[in-house]
Amino acid sequence: MTQKTYYYRFNKFDNTFWAAVLALILAVAFGYYGLCLWELFFLTVLIWGYKHFGIPAITITDKDIKIDYSRPIAWKDIQKGEIKEVSLCGQKMKILSLIPKTGIAYRYTYMQKHNAHFGPFPIPLYGILSPADEREIIDIVRQKVAVK
Repeated sequence: MTQKTYYYRFNKFDNTFWAAVLALILAVAFGYYGLCLWELFFLTVLIWGYKHFGIPAITITDKDIKIDYSRPIAWKDIQKGEIKEVSLCGQKMKILSLIPKTGIAYRYTYMQKHNAHFGPFPIPLYGILSPADEREIIDIVRQKVAVK
């Protein structure tokens, strides 16, 4: 494997939510900035294109793993992986948390620093990736590091 990228999968609720957000953005843009219809159409296409043409969730290479838009972490710098349940919006969700070795020099992004009980390297296992992708990611991580 040289590089494998997994993408988020959105369900109907997400599509309804994003349609509402898009409608709000368009209304604000039209109301405050007086954008013409062509500009609104172009803005709409950009937003929907970003959402529907794949938002990368996990990128795995032989050397490292990258989660979302965080900095990649080398496999050699990961101590272990833990599958655990965390509370997200009052619901219990499963994640695969990669635990880095102590003492590694690593610059975390803002989101990685403020991820509370998720840890800086959480892989979601609660339905925003396809079930097949979740299983495949867990298998790859298990080949690289010990997972509890």
